Amino acid sequence: MKLKLGIITLLAALHEGVRMEESSGNIISELRKYYDIDFINPEDTSGVDLTIIFVASGGTENYFKSIYQKLTKPVILLTDGMQNSLAASLEILAWIKEYGDDSIILHGSIEEISSQINYYYQAKNTRKRLEEAVIGVVGFPSDWLIASDVNYIDARRKWGVTFKNIELDELSNQIENMSNYKAEETAKDFINRAASLKEPDEKDVKEGAKVYLALKELHDKYCFDAVTVRCFELLSKHKTTGCLALSLLNNENVISGCEGDCQTVFSMLLLYLLTGSKAFMANPSHIDIEKNEIILAHCTIPTCMTKNYDIRSHFESRIGVGIQGIVEEGRVTIFKCGGSKLDKYFLSSGQILENLNEDYMCRTQLKIRLDNDISYFLRNPIANHHLIIKGDHTKLINRFMQDMGCCRIM
Repeated sequence: MKLKLGIITLLAALHEGVRMEESSGNIISELRKYYDIDFINPEDTSGVDLTIIFVASGGTENYFKSIYQKLTKPVILLTDGMQNSLAASLEILAWIKEYGDDSIILHGSIEEISSQINYYYQAKNTRKRLEEAVIGVVGFPSDWLIASDVNYIDARRKWGVTFKNIELDELSNQIENMSNYKAEETAKDFINRAASLKEPDEKDVKEGAKVYLALKELHDKYCFDAVTVRCFELLSKHKTTGCLALSLLNNENVISGCEGDCQTVFSMLLLYLLTGSKAFMANPSHIDIEKNEIILAHCTIPTCMTKNYDIRSHFESRIGVGIQGIVEEGRVTIFKCGGSKLDKYFLSSGQILENLNEDYMCRTQLKIRLDNDISYFLRNPIANHHLIIKGDHTKLINRFMQDMGCCRIM
């Protein structure tokens, strides 16, 4: 389905009668090849995916000022340069910037204009979904995450996202009362899809499945879009882990992270909404400065990211379920949005060189060569956990984060 563009035309009285006929046969008709076009008034921007201001001539600057407060922000200006329209657009853009708002002029080839339109729709949709998003925080962040807190008020002010605290006892009660039959069915399916079942037995997998089903019930109750769990508490109380649960929830588009890490689960949600990609949340486990390589490892990964997976024990505790996923070698993006205000980020493309199988780190282990300077991790890291998604999305992510006023950490 084509995007529907709402076009608000700015046309000076001097040019009426000939201007729209000329431009409709030019830039507007070209846009119709890619989009559905509706000509609309400033008062009625509902029912369209994106609103664009078509500056069709010069002499329109003051009219633009008169309608500015009615327009959706950021304002997107379109001009083909005819009848002094580019000159007027430059004046309007400078006025908007002076006013303190953001804007852009679309001008050039139809391919370039279309690329810009698609980005702005993608960014608008991501912002809207973040503003509506709820992130469940089950338990508080793990004690060792001393640099991973989020100020909920500042985060809501910047992104619109809501963090919802959920008592860990509520999850525990759900686990204790979970149906054995449902857990057994989930466990059997998870085992059947695996390449192998190593240290755990079927009972261990069933206990991990109970955590998954319990979190699904919390999801149904609280309607969160993402969740982070203080999962190490499950080890002492239930003799199981959250690794299976978080993997399956991610597969089902409920973005899920470990250890109550609010910064990282927000980063996972942002990546998913912006790129459509699921993320592997991992610890940096070894860094080779000379080769610009890093090993990132963790005991859970969305199995939809893997070629295959083995069911292992949890690395630190050697109990419960951990996942050793094998990820296809290729281009990846490494990302983290952090700070207590969620206003800074790290971003680099890279290449998965190999999947490792070492005994001294978490089960899924990726050796990656970064394209950016890896000494960032030793000089100025945004805490511990970082994310890996498949493909090189750095251009899109960087533009979005810059548009949101975030500071890139190198």
